[in-house]
Amino acid sequence: MSFETVIQSNIYAAISGVISVPVYDQAPQDVSFPYVTIGEANAADNDTDTDDTQLTNYTLHVWSRAFGKKEAQLIIGELKDALHLLKFSEAGYTFTENYRLTTDCFVDSDGKTFHGTITFKLNISKV
Repeated sequence: MSFETVIQSNIYAAISGVISVPVYDQAPQDVSFPYVTIGEANAADNDTDTDDTQLTNYTLHVWSRAFGKKEAQLIIGELKDALHLLKFSEAGYTFTENYRLTTDCFVDSDGKTFHGTITFKLNISKV
């Protein structure tokens, strides 16, 4: 299994059914707002002489059509509460350095959807 697949499955398991909105890898076409999508995983090798390690920044996207940014910002807060400093667990892998890097919230290009992002930094090693 790839590092990215392990990370995504652990993120999904940690937030699906825990936060107040549905979580998707890719949202269905006629999805109801609000919801979260699991976004990009930007990765770089962080190997040592003895460890197969990857440093990954992963981003979650929040989508809301409520008036104002409040709903999107509350969901971003739920994601931070659920994931910041969480120690993931997966056989054959060790996780370290899981913490929030950045958040953002803005009006999407359609002019009516609030789009929030929260990005985490995670270090993962094969054992």
